[in-house]
Amino acid sequence: MTAHPKALILGIDGGSLAMMEPLIARGLLPHLATLLGQSMYGTTTTTWPAHTAPGWSTFVTARRPGGHGVYQFFGTQEADYGDRLTGTGDFGCSTIWEWLAQQGWSAGIINVPMSHPPRELPGYQVTWPLERTLRFSSPPTLLGEMSRAGAPFMPDIMAMFQGDHGYLDKALANVAARGRSIVHLMERHETDVVMAVITEIDRICHHYWHFADDCHPRHTAPDRAEWGDAVELIHRAVDAVIGAVLARVGDDTPVMLVSDHGLGQGRLNLGVNSVLAEAGLLAVRPGEGGHAGWFDADGATVDFERTRAYMPTPGCYGVNLNLAGRQHSGLVRADEKAALTAELSDLFLSLRAPDSGSPVFAAVLPRAEAYPGEMSRTAPDLLLVPADEGVLADPGLSGGVWRPSEQTGMHRYAGLWAYRSPRVPAGRREEPVALCDLAPTLLHDLGLRHPAAVHGRPVPEVLDAGAGPLPFLPDPGAPEPHPKDTARSLREDDLTARTLSAMGYL
Repeated sequence: MTAHPKALILGIDGGSLAMMEPLIARGLLPHLATLLGQSMYGTTTTTWPAHTAPGWSTFVTARRPGGHGVYQFFGTQEADYGDRLTGTGDFGCSTIWEWLAQQGWSAGIINVPMSHPPRELPGYQVTWPLERTLRFSSPPTLLGEMSRAGAPFMPDIMAMFQGDHGYLDKALANVAARGRSIVHLMERHETDVVMAVITEIDRICHHYWHFADDCHPRHTAPDRAEWGDAVELIHRAVDAVIGAVLARVGDDTPVMLVSDHGLGQGRLNLGVNSVLAEAGLLAVRPGEGGHAGWFDADGATVDFERTRAYMPTPGCYGVNLNLAGRQHSGLVRADEKAALTAELSDLFLSLRAPDSGSPVFAAVLPRAEAYPGEMSRTAPDLLLVPADEGVLADPGLSGGVWRPSEQTGMHRYAGLWAYRSPRVPAGRREEPVALCDLAPTLLHDLGLRHPAAVHGRPVPEVLDAGAGPLPFLPDPGAPEPHPKDTARSLREDDLTARTLSAMGYL
């Protein structure tokens, strides 16, 4: 066995205290219970939208989306209304991995969303591709080594829900396989920091929530009894992996637990482009448009030559103005922007959920306000801030304005964090911590620096426990794209399209 890493970061996609604490109280998550008991912990405020892509990007860059430029799995300001997949080449800034390397530290990066393609970094990487590829590790020989050692690694895009609730068995098996992979890498490849993310809680909660939730409008008795316990079972499986991984580090090793968002009940989908069409701000015509597939439905397509505003991608909670000179078929003039923005704000703030009568959105923010930072130019023009997190905004034209959601569990703005360190007092912190503060918190406790330009700062209790503020690190800037980095679109990979559609993202 190699030496222990100097720090460990464990990510749980979709993890929340609201789900975990009742299970801990029942004695079902012993390893998480022990870790929280040794840690300062609490909730995080994540990103709007509360989504995997901007969430993990915010954690690793210590910048909010306006600083790093990742707003969704897809580019949200594609001039041709396309479906370009985003990745590490979209970061308009440096990350914690570059800061560690600058200070002589290496990293093992395992299944961290938005980490593909691999970058030139000391250590190893098993990345998170959104496409069918065998080139998602660095060194390239790593995947073969893991397979031969009985710890094969399946990329997340191939391990997601595919529309069949028999997926629960596969998810439980894959969590166990993830554990074997993480342990193998930690034992065979020494690095200073290890970060691994487990994603299956998110997948299960999206599609099994209604089986266990008596108050869900789609609550039904499951075909198999264990489906009703799926949320509990997947948490217990993740807890077992956390126990196995923690057994490979010293008791004094700093450990950070973090999620990108939480999860809760999901009820309805709101077709944003259908709302715009009913308001006369988006037009359709017969046929297909050759643009992103979500702009086509039922033999019709968005007619961008007659469209003034549109939602650019699933899950971005954004609206773009179809600006002349920016979009290929743009027709909105610069002197029309203010009036159109006010009209859109009034339109979306007036929406009420049909089942509750409550407002759907709390605010409609221009991107300069929603996403301040050097990368705000790649953000949607307007952000729809949810008031009702049980409603999912999507760009689809099929099915009209309202329909029952394919995802019966939906993302929540509150995530979780915990930090175990011999220098930090344990206990629950009642005030939430911003997700962008967590990487600076870890670095400061390790005696390492971060650039001044990041949005995040160390949590005060951790800052006070150390030697006070450290000098800022010279910012290396955004790394040059790897020569093998190529822009990919959703249409180039049927597996990605099928999987994201089954997950309810398309």
